[in-house]
Amino acid sequence: MSQNSRAAVDAIEFAYELKALVPALNAALAEVFHPIGLSCVQADALMALEERQPVTLSGLSQHLVAESGHPSRLVSRLEAMGLVRRESSPHDGRASLLTLTAEGAEKAAAARAARAPLAQELAARHGGALRRMTAELRQLRAELDGVRALSS
Repeated sequence: MSQNSRAAVDAIEFAYELKALVPALNAALAEVFHPIGLSCVQADALMALEERQPVTLSGLSQHLVAESGHPSRLVSRLEAMGLVRRESSPHDGRASLLTLTAEGAEKAAAARAARAPLAQELAARHGGALRRMTAELRQLRAELDGVRALSS
């Protein structure tokens, strides 16, 4: 096998492992969020809102890297659960600003606390490697975004 062919096989194997990692990580997180009554996506949204509020739906969507349409349904569900509040933006009448309710802030804090042991375990086992891989993945994502932009 040529060096170029081996590199292509390595790229495909990497992509497969990365795709397989997401459900494995989500399953581990689902286990820690289940006792507090949240799905992974709901917990992520609440923790993101906690850090960024007030934020528009578009701003939240960018952070969650969510598919089109999904963030709106997610926020509607969180609003129905009494965890998120929508208010009109004073700067743009068409936009809404999202904030956590008091109960939403409690759930966000509980989600962060529930996630902490898993994050600490991963950091203890793989700390330096995770930093390096994160930097590499960011670079790879930027390159792939650039390729997509060129082909559009």
